Amino acid sequence: MRTDVEIRLSDLAEKLNLKLVGDGDILVRGVGAPEEGRADVLHVIWDEKSLKLAGMDVPILGRPEFFSEGRSGLASGDPRGTLPSLLAVFDPPRPALRGVHPSAVVAADARVADDARVGPCCVVEPGAVIEAGACLVADVYVGHDVRVGERTVVEPHVALMRGTCVGADCILHAGCVLGCDGFGFLRSETGLVKIPQVGDVVVEDDVEIGAGTTIDRGTVGDTVIGCGTKIDNHVQIGHNVKIGRHCIICSMSGVAGSSVVEDWVTISAQVGVTDHVRIGRGALLGGRAGVTNDVPEGAVLSGFPARPHKEARRALVLSARLPELYERVRQLERATERKENTKENTKEKERQCSGES
Repeated sequence: MRTDVEIRLSDLAEKLNLKLVGDGDILVRGVGAPEEGRADVLHVIWDEKSLKLAGMDVPILGRPEFFSEGRSGLASGDPRGTLPSLLAVFDPPRPALRGVHPSAVVAADARVADDARVGPCCVVEPGAVIEAGACLVADVYVGHDVRVGERTVVEPHVALMRGTCVGADCILHAGCVLGCDGFGFLRSETGLVKIPQVGDVVVEDDVEIGAGTTIDRGTVGDTVIGCGTKIDNHVQIGHNVKIGRHCIICSMSGVAGSSVVEDWVTISAQVGVTDHVRIGRGALLGGRAGVTNDVPEGAVLSGFPARPHKEARRALVLSARLPELYERVRQLERATERKENTKENTKEKERQCSGES
């Protein structure tokens, strides 16, 4: 990561309130991985392994014990915790754009705040509200009666269908779709009958939704994403799902209709959650877990069907030994069969000897 920002190491230490080690006159223009080995970027070091990849002549950000004689950089007791502030130095806010681009189509009764931005080729339907400081970057569809909250950023190709409400300070990444119909059908003698989806999607403040993610409107009532929750790319949230506050949902996971995810839950990648289950506060679901029943508060589950992580790990280890165990059982069966045959032969000989007597 090289940028147009150039700063002396001593000034960077002062800005981040970190201890300077070595040459404070080194100029850095960005942040890099240990293996990059560039003299003009600050290399972030997590552990001893990454420290070995970084040469002695490049500046680093790392724990105090990582600094041997002759090495320059910034010492931090928590390099990971320092990273957001460090990256922000090299990614300053861009000048805010305001107003409606000439190519945008905005309904006469839509309300767009004076300091909001409606970028090129956006469509804003009747009854929509774009609040102060919000930004529709380009080619965004905002449906009837949609609300986009203050300072929320909506990236290209996002679709916000009718009635969707997005809070303040959210980020909607490219291509996500909020408020399409939930997947609801009834079987009949003539085929599948579509169930009208009359609810909405409500996204509370400080939510981030990844590229390609889809969140369905409620059938009756709303689908809700709680304040502070962060959703990765390519996640599917079904109709009437309730996601709590400060949850993390990783890529390619799916939460089926009417399930409830309480506050501070972590859902790892490729997790499947069936409909009408409740995941308790602070639970952690490991990658590819399949959740078919309610999850207790604070539980750590993995596997399919999802079960306590230690139990799932043990089952996985044992499953890898199945060929070996199968062969051992076959050998025991053969040995037992030989033993039984030997016993039968012995008994037959004893009967024959008795008869001769």
